[in-house]
Amino acid sequence: MEKILVKIDNQKVLKQIEDYGIVPVVKIENVKDAVPLAKALIDGGLNVAEITFRTDCATDVIKEITKKYPDMLVGAGTVNSVEQVKQAMDAGAKYIVCPALIDDVVEYCLQHNILVIPGCTTASDVQKAVSYGLTNLKFFPAESSGGIQTIRALSSVYEGVRFMPTGGIDLDNISEYVNDPNVIACGGSWMVNPELINAGEFDEIRKLTRDSIFKILNFDFAHFGINCDTEEEGYKNIFKLADMFDLILGDTESSTYVGKDVEITKQPFKVRGPHGHIGYHTDNLKRSIFYLSNAGVEFNMEHIKYHGDKMFVIYLKDYLAGFAIHIEERNDHNPSSWDHRDDIKSLIGWNN
Repeated sequence: MEKILVKIDNQKVLKQIEDYGIVPVVKIENVKDAVPLAKALIDGGLNVAEITFRTDCATDVIKEITKKYPDMLVGAGTVNSVEQVKQAMDAGAKYIVCPALIDDVVEYCLQHNILVIPGCTTASDVQKAVSYGLTNLKFFPAESSGGIQTIRALSSVYEGVRFMPTGGIDLDNISEYVNDPNVIACGGSWMVNPELINAGEFDEIRKLTRDSIFKILNFDFAHFGINCDTEEEGYKNIFKLADMFDLILGDTESSTYVGKDVEITKQPFKVRGPHGHIGYHTDNLKRSIFYLSNAGVEFNMEHIKYHGDKMFVIYLKDYLAGFAIHIEERNDHNPSSWDHRDDIKSLIGWNN
């Protein structure tokens, strides 16, 4: 009798995959390496892995990892038969990834409510997947199949279809993939190279995992904010700094940017810290919140800025030395007017 499968919330699994943005594609040749590998990924910040059926011990590897870390999002990759689907799901896998669109595998998964992500690289592949009602597809091998440009071309024809590219993706090119709206997440093996696993280099795997996360979040300094209690005090400091270093100004209703790196407020903003604030950019604010929350960082959910329905600024809950910290998603938004200080002085009637 076939084992009854545990009911899995497929939409929740897909959301987790998207939140992580990176899915390590793992080939393990020895079961003893399963738990240390999983621990290295988790310690590095990735509680997700795709264990490929490219070795005879794949089923046992999935069993060992899910037994030790039941909350880890473990999928089975390179699945080519219904029998492998059954083995993977019985072992504790939560989703199935195929290198191609394999009819009997897809049909079995759909019949049993198993999340399946089949490989599709051509319009014919995608058309067939869509006929099955599938909209989340693997794109393999990504780089040799045209990369992100092919993904965008296919997505322009098949609206609502999104891809998980794998193959030829590494730290050098992952950003162009993972931040594209047509991409769910990227699969890759650069942080779980079989040579590192076989050599027991789990500290290096942890480091590469952490480096990969910071690569896709891409944090960098945005600006430094200084609080002033009144408009008069604000403009006094704004023009003093601008005149001293011949900096351009960007004026907004509540503050002015002096150059691109310093923002001086013209009214009290206690949410921005008693002294001011420090701003950082990221490529994906939603994903940054996910990762930082997992690391124990708390956010001030009452002071979020939006562009339309899209959140683009959020403040951390705690101050640092009297300064608030906020994270801002990169976009084309700039202060309402960038101009020279003399023009702004004239505009506001400043004569001091």
